[in-house]
Amino acid sequence: MKNAEILIAALLAVTLPAYAGGGHDHGEAAVSAAGIVLPSVTAVTESFELVGRLGSGELSILVDRTDSNEPVLGARLSVELDGRTAEAPFHADHGDYSLTDTALLALLEKPGIKAMTFTLIAGDESDLLTGEMDIHDEPVAAGHVASWRDYATQGGATALVILLAVVVLRRFAAVRQARRGGVA
Repeated sequence: MKNAEILIAALLAVTLPAYAGGGHDHGEAAVSAAGIVLPSVTAVTESFELVGRLGSGELSILVDRTDSNEPVLGARLSVELDGRTAEAPFHADHGDYSLTDTALLALLEKPGIKAMTFTLIAGDESDLLTGEMDIHDEPVAAGHVASWRDYATQGGATALVILLAVVVLRRFAAVRQARRGGVA
C-alpha cells in the first residue's frame, strides 16, 4: 500500500492550500490579530526597509535596516501622498511610526493604488523610500471569515478524492495479485 500513501499525501498537498477559496487570502496578504486583511505598503532601499499597515485611524509604520533587520527607532519620518506631506512621529511604546493626519488618511482610505514617498532622517543618514498601497472598495478591507459550511464542503470534497484514490489503488493491487496467481 505504499503507492496509496504516496497518492494520499500528494492529494493532500494539492487540495489543502485551496481551503481559503477563490478570491480570498492564500497567505500572501498581511493579516491583523483579528484575522482581517489590512492594506499594506512596503518600500526598500539599500539602507532601509519599511512596512506600513493601514488600520483603525492610523498608518502604522515599522522601519529597519536592510542589511541587519535592526529596527530604526526614534528617527524622523514623513509621508507624502498626492502632493500632501505629514509627519509620522515615533511611538516608543509600540516601536512604530504612526501617521494619524486625517487628510492623508482620508486619501489613503479611498479605493485605488496610492503611490507614497517616505522621507527618513535617522541621525546622520537620510533616505527616500517609495511604495504603493492598493486599496480595494470591499468592506472591511477584504476580510473573509470562513464558515463551517466552507470547511465541510472543502473537507468533504478532499475526503471523497482520497477515498476514490484508495479504492482505485486497492483495485489495481487486487488485479495485480490475481495476475500473479493469488486470490484477491
